Amino acid sequence: MNFPHPVNVRFRLIFLYTCLLAWSLLTSSVLSAQLAIPAHNGQWVHDEAGVLSAQTVAELEYMLKAERDSTSNQIAVLIVPSLQGESIEEYALHVAFDEWKLGKANNDNGVLLLVSIQDKRVRIEVGTGLEGRLTDALSSRINRQEISPYFRQGDFDSGIKAGVVGIIKAIQGEYKNDEPPARRPKRKGSSILTIIIIIAVIIFLSRRRGGGGGGGGYWSSGGGWFPPIGGGGFGSSSGSWGSGGGSDFGGGGDFGGGGSSDSW
Repeated sequence: MNFPHPVNVRFRLIFLYTCLLAWSLLTSSVLSAQLAIPAHNGQWVHDEAGVLSAQTVAELEYMLKAERDSTSNQIAVLIVPSLQGESIEEYALHVAFDEWKLGKANNDNGVLLLVSIQDKRVRIEVGTGLEGRLTDALSSRINRQEISPYFRQGDFDSGIKAGVVGIIKAIQGEYKNDEPPARRPKRKGSSILTIIIIIAVIIFLSRRRGGGGGGGGYWSSGGGWFPPIGGGGFGSSSGSWGSGGGSDFGGGGDFGGGGSSDSW
């Protein structure tokens, strides 16, 4: 029976050790190259790129605190110079869920507005508890219609403020879609049909001679067909999430990847 030479065994062990050491160094270098996440430290607006004025940061902090105090929704803003090749979706989820733990654990009501200046990318990351109000479609619309027009002009102060206002309004059910509705093609002969219907209604009402008199309320303001807007709904200032929030953070809200990523 032939046994391997001791020199060959030693060489193989050294080679294996060298490979393991190289792999360890490579892995550690990759991990250290990942984009760092700033500590929250009770600050809700982090401008790592230095594009916001001090006044804008103060205004945003005040606005976000008022939202937390009245609804407990936790909205944060993070601006970075570059994503350094990372996916904006993965990075936003890592910040909002793993590190900053935005939102209350029982409500999952956190939102992160993430902006990368050099990549010209913006993302709204939405907690699972707010996805029904701040939908993917609304998030994209806010990015495209409220934020991007200012960013393209280099006005990051106005863009971030418009984005935060849009997010708050969307959560409250007050954000309006300014996109013009698609026009329906006119049907041939629709005007003739309308005239016939009007004549039929006039004949019907003339025969009744004012009898009944109870159906008009459906067409009046606040009638039974259309319930009144407000009155404790999504736009109510009291909110359905309860009060509190203040500078508290780290509630551990859940995020499921809801929101939208867009470019400007």
